[in-house]
Amino acid sequence: MGFADRRECPQLCRLAAEYIRKCERCEEDIYAFFAQEPDADSLYVKLVEEFERCILSYFAFHWSHADISISQVLSSDAEPKRKLKQIVMAATREQTFERVTKNLKVARVFSTLVEEMKAMGIASTDDSQCTEVMAPVAHSDRSPVLLFMGGGMGAGKSTVLKDILNEPFWAGAAGNAVVIEADAFKESDVIYRALSSRGHVDMIHTAELVHQSSTDAASSLLVTALNEGRDVIMDGTLSWVPFVVQTITMARNVHRRRYRMGTGYKVGTDGSITEVYWEKIDEEEPSLQEGSKKRKPYRIELVGVVCDAYLAVVRGIRRAIMCRRAVRVKSQLKSHKRFANAFLTYCHLVDNARLYCTNALEGPPKPDLVTAESQHEEDIVQPFQVPRETSIKDNRLWLSGLDLNKRIFRRNTDTAIFVKLIGWKDKDRNLLVDPDEIDCLKRVGCLNEEAESIYELYKYPNPACEDGSIWKDIVLSPSRLNIQKELKYSIQKVEGSKMTSSK
Repeated sequence: MGFADRRECPQLCRLAAEYIRKCERCEEDIYAFFAQEPDADSLYVKLVEEFERCILSYFAFHWSHADISISQVLSSDAEPKRKLKQIVMAATREQTFERVTKNLKVARVFSTLVEEMKAMGIASTDDSQCTEVMAPVAHSDRSPVLLFMGGGMGAGKSTVLKDILNEPFWAGAAGNAVVIEADAFKESDVIYRALSSRGHVDMIHTAELVHQSSTDAASSLLVTALNEGRDVIMDGTLSWVPFVVQTITMARNVHRRRYRMGTGYKVGTDGSITEVYWEKIDEEEPSLQEGSKKRKPYRIELVGVVCDAYLAVVRGIRRAIMCRRAVRVKSQLKSHKRFANAFLTYCHLVDNARLYCTNALEGPPKPDLVTAESQHEEDIVQPFQVPRETSIKDNRLWLSGLDLNKRIFRRNTDTAIFVKLIGWKDKDRNLLVDPDEIDCLKRVGCLNEEAESIYELYKYPNPACEDGSIWKDIVLSPSRLNIQKELKYSIQKVEGSKMTSSK
């Protein structure tokens, strides 16, 4: 905003540091800063928006050094004497990891087992009369549901899931559903917690160290839940097609035969690759034995979440600052690209699919959807107006049409994410898409996973430079300079008065 020296605006620097970390009452402090100004409301909104623009621009570059940017933010108040400690910690990182892993190896096994038991939970009182272990715990007269929540890291899956859990079916079933999320196991991992307590310097390395164990724990919980016929919500990137396809195959057959974890991804001595994620157990499923109640097959649903990968990177860095949970930007971009390219393949394998976009900041969705069989332009046919009606079927709400004139945006107050439905597929029908929004899926499927900045993310013409993009319309807005001048004048006035009153 034109301040040459941070000593000219110490209060502004404090507010900025609190805002990017989402400290408690940070927004109240910003409003209090302008409380004595006649246009305090307007100044508050403009400063918060300017902070958002600064974040969007600052984290749009130098992605291979994102960990340094995160450390700079988290270390802004650190004393100089701590730098020596950080140097020593970096030099002894590997030895520390090995020592902590060895000391807590047994504790991790028991801790992970306890977390799996907690995730499985206990059936509700309504189901206490059910003596058949393999019967679905939610409703004995319907098929259990397996819901895949897929999308790249930072796409906004958690925001979308909150809305889905408020839908009529999940509002009643979520209490007994098993949620599969590798990140949850990661955060409860005793080794991860021990290493994280050392500070934020090794945040990414720490997450990578426990990645495989948290993934294995999630897989173990998944196969257990499916064997027991529970409603399951699987939250992940779904970026690895062989794993997802084999998981869907298992879910289609688990009512006939029990499964266990397979050997996973293996590379042979000759370089050959085998991927066996699930194995059938030889013994017969109890529900197929004489006198047992026959289990119903799973209904499999997919909810995909897609967004501009640039926004996802910024969200990921902000999450790392707020939650101290980070991933490498390259891994993040790769997850977005793989999911975008696999989404239509998954659509053919599931019973119902929805695709949401979290690019929008405001405004209602478009009124038309069209049919799309693939991501290629030649497969998109003429616009098709979806009828607006709903019907009840099998104890849950089914949308036979989508009222796209209805505002379906949801705002997450922490990350300002708005959700927009842009695709729908039910049973054997083709995917219906919003023709003006589906390009986001195509662009993400062609992104450059080696990109260092927003300008390297896509091929020419870069959508970031087009009208309507967040980068051009918000970050590079022509009106931004005048807003900055107005803010600078007011901030200088407030800072000056505070300095005078403190003397």
